[in-house]
Amino acid sequence: MIKGNPDRSEMVLSACGNDTAGAGQGSGEQSEIDEVSRLKTAVASSGGRAVLGASADRMTVRLVNGSEEDARAGISLAREAHRNTIFRDIPFSEQKAMAIIERALAHPERNGLIYAVPGGDVPLTEDGLYGFASVHAGEYFLGTGTLIATVQTLNVSQKLSGTLLGGKVALRLVQAVRQWAKERNCEHLMVHVTNGVEVKDADRFFRRCGMKTVGGNYWSINPSNN
Repeated sequence: MIKGNPDRSEMVLSACGNDTAGAGQGSGEQSEIDEVSRLKTAVASSGGRAVLGASADRMTVRLVNGSEEDARAGISLAREAHRNTIFRDIPFSEQKAMAIIERALAHPERNGLIYAVPGGDVPLTEDGLYGFASVHAGEYFLGTGTLIATVQTLNVSQKLSGTLLGGKVALRLVQAVRQWAKERNCEHLMVHVTNGVEVKDADRFFRRCGMKTVGGNYWSINPSNN
């Protein structure tokens, strides 16, 4: 058992609305755009907070808890996410993935790990996590007195890639991160996109969520290693 209070997951960041099986499948990109617009409007009307309500039929968004099931599922998705980055040749560290979970449990005022899981009474299996977002609240490195929420990673299971459900998972994780940051009085929200894969898609998604770029990440391989 991981150290921490499993009851913290009762602070549910519930997904808005209900997902019915097969809804929107085959309707193409326009359905995804329409869904983005609908959820974006919901966020705006709630003052930037995640829309709260009962658990969705297919999905619930909540904080990580101290269960072994949560740990196994989180590490499994972290490993999958690592395989889909430009850094995939670097050995994956299960210990570092576990440390992210432990920090979120030990210091929830500054560290958050938000899970998107199957709704209802569906048990969370090792490969059953829909997605997660890791966020940290801290001060600007040259300033004081103002908190900035920084999303270090936001990942959706590859099994949901290209599906309407996958799009909803990503959107609702963004909503939940915004609520998490608001509850900690963060004045800014930053998202780091550093996996180096499908960069244009990520840029389009976050712009649709109402964000804008304030710079960029630049990458090269150390010439001495070539």
